[in-house]
Amino acid sequence: MKTKILFPIFLIGLAVFANPVKAQVEKIQTAFVLQLTRLVEWCPMGKQGNFTIGVLCDNPKILSELNSLQGKKVINQTIEVKKLSSVSEVKSVNIVFVSRDKISDLQSIIAAIGVNCTLIIADKPGAAGQGAAISFIEDNGRIHFEINASYAEKHSLRINNELVKLAKRVF
Repeated sequence: MKTKILFPIFLIGLAVFANPVKAQVEKIQTAFVLQLTRLVEWCPMGKQGNFTIGVLCDNPKILSELNSLQGKKVINQTIEVKKLSSVSEVKSVNIVFVSRDKISDLQSIIAAIGVNCTLIIADKPGAAGQGAAISFIEDNGRIHFEINASYAEKHSLRINNELVKLAKRVF
């Protein structure tokens, strides 16, 4: 059991603290998203059917990378990746990935989710402080992340404590 918990944390450590070349940022973010599917305890409704990752972005690189997760398993659920065409679609996903080009929609996304157990991951520094659950930070060529612990609690999501300790900032 201990190995099951430590191995994903090790992988996140590699991904988060790696010194990425610009072209690898999307790959590292995708690896992080995949590990999050295993390091977050989802509410009972989040454990039913396919595990859906909704993507709100116009960035073809991140969309392509996230699409590579299609068909992978999260315990007994199959990952399904959907490009969302509107904010109203965020209610039906486990994770919504919001790229920088869609960050202006963050408050609308939060409102549309309500109290559903949907994890918001934003590709914008400081977004966790503005209501997202997790936001990516690029600092000196390294990818880090911030966590909004109160978001997770409000949405019946439990983020692994070791992951919280690795966060650059916790809100």
